[in-house]
Amino acid sequence: MSDAAQELWLSPNEVGELTGCPVRWSAQCRKLAGMGIPFRVNGCGRPLVERAAVVSAPRQQRARPRTAPNWGAHRGAKTQTR
Repeated sequence: MSDAAQELWLSPNEVGELTGCPVRWSAQCRKLAGMGIPFRVNGCGRPLVERAAVVSAPRQQRARPRTAPNWGAHRGAKTQTR
C-alpha cells in the first residue's frame, strides 16, 4: 500500500483499538456503526475508516438523541384506549 493510502485510512490495528474488537471484522463494523463513525467495507469484509473521520481539530461531538425508558411497559401497565 502506498504512503498516501496509508495516511488516508486507519490501519487494521488502529481500527481494532478504536472499536475494542481487534480480531472480528463484523464486530468492528457493528461497533463503528454504533459509534456513528462512517466506514466502508472492503471485498474481504474488513471495515475501512478514513483517518479524517476520527481525527479532527477541533474535536467534534456527535449528538445522539437520548430516549427515556418506558417504565410502564416494564411494569406491565396497560395503555388506555379511547
